[in-house]
This record gives sequence, structure tokens and C-alpha cells, in this order.
Amino acid sequence: MSKQKFFGLSLIELPREVRAEVEKPLSEKLEKARQLLKLWLRVKSYVSCSFGKDSMVLLFLALEFKKDVPVVFVNTGVDYQESLAFKTEISRAWNLNLIEVKPNITYFQVMNRVKEKGRKLDDGSKNSNICCYHLKEKPILKLTREMGFTHCFTGTTAMESRKRAWTACSKGQEYYVKKQEITKIHPILYWQREEIQQFIRDEGIPVNPVYEKYGIPRTGCMCCTCYRGWKEQLARVNPKLYKLIMGRYFDQVTF
Repeated sequence: MSKQKFFGLSLIELPREVRAEVEKPLSEKLEKARQLLKLWLRVKSYVSCSFGKDSMVLLFLALEFKKDVPVVFVNTGVDYQESLAFKTEISRAWNLNLIEVKPNITYFQVMNRVKEKGRKLDDGSKNSNICCYHLKEKPILKLTREMGFTHCFTGTTAMESRKRAWTACSKGQEYYVKKQEITKIHPILYWQREEIQQFIRDEGIPVNPVYEKYGIPRTGCMCCTCYRGWKEQLARVNPKLYKLIMGRYFDQVTF
């Protein structure tokens, strides 16, 4: 498979305050990550895990302090099959306290609603994350209320996107999200991509086979519309699904 394309921001694109944190030594950032985990694993918290590289590093660190920490995985129904198999494999091998949640609506039902309302749904438009709301945020909010969770650990990194970089700049590694009724903690927020890779190699952390198989820079939903280039990627990794989506929701006939 071809080499993965560049994904995310470079150092020079980061806000100055964020870049200062990102450029700190990994040893210092690792110590901070462990401090956050040690502190907030004492409360009613869980680890959000997609079983991508960043999530696996976070999960590995969290298990150092709490072997039975709840690990929440959202099965959107449009995840890579390889990711689902990897999730099952890691859950068994690491004896995870896994909580798998699913939405009460399908991806196609969401897309049908968007089309019926005549909304634009394309690269970076304001409606492009509507799937995330229905397929991820709502099931997580329901779980949060049912289980009484107050804190959530994520593998978010500031270099993933401009939005996350500016969120890191304005809010830092810990903040309350009123809409989701949870305090989010990002222990590896300031880690660079190369540091994630190096930590994975040093600790022998398993890697989701999706990256190598498809030559993609990120896991998640196959048909995620939240980033530029999603059409080209989907056309390559799942041509059948690409043709279906383009014909049904974008009125583009493909051959």
C-alpha cells in the first residue's frame, strides 16, 4: 500500500502558546500525562477509545494506574471491519472493562434527513459533522447520564487539526463541556506524531492494521465527511460504498 498522506498540522501552523507546549521534551509531557491520569482516574471517569494509535497510547497509560478503568467504544455502524476485529482482539488480550455503545439511528438515516432538509453536506461545511452528533455524541451523552460519569479521557492531540489546536490554546488539557455534561481531559494533547510513533515502538503497543492495509492516516468512520479529502479516500478503500453515497446523497453518478 502507498505511503500514508500527511495528516494534521505542522509546528509552524500551531498557535504560539500551543507550539511552546508541543516543543517541550517528551519526558516532561509524559510526566504531565501520568499526573492527569493519576489524579482524575480517582473520580467517575472513563477512557474514550477508537483503537487508533493515539487512543492506544492513552489506553496503555491509563491501564498503568487502573486496570479496570471503563473503556468506551462507540460502534457507529460504519467503522472499518478491521478496526472492529482489532477492538475485540485488544479487549481480550488486555482484559479490558469495555463498554460498547451504539446509536439508535444509522448513518444512512442521518444522511437521508440531511438530504430531505436540503442541507449542504460536504468538505468542511457547517453540517459536515452532523453524523458525529447523532452517531457518537448522543450515545455518549446517554451513557454519561446512565452511568453517572463526570470525567472522560481522550487521545486528542493538538496537531490533528486547526480546530483542536485552537481549542488547546483556549482551554488547555482539562475543561468542562456543558453540551456533553462531562469534563474532558486530554493527557497526550501536546504530543507530536513522531512521539506517538516512538512511544508505540518503545512500549510494543499493538497498532490497528487499518493504517497499513489502506495507507490511511486516521481510523474512525469509513465515510466521515468532516475532513477534506474524504471522498478520495473512501473511493479508494471502499469503492462500492463511495458509489452508493455519491449517487444517493450528492447526485453524482460514478462509474
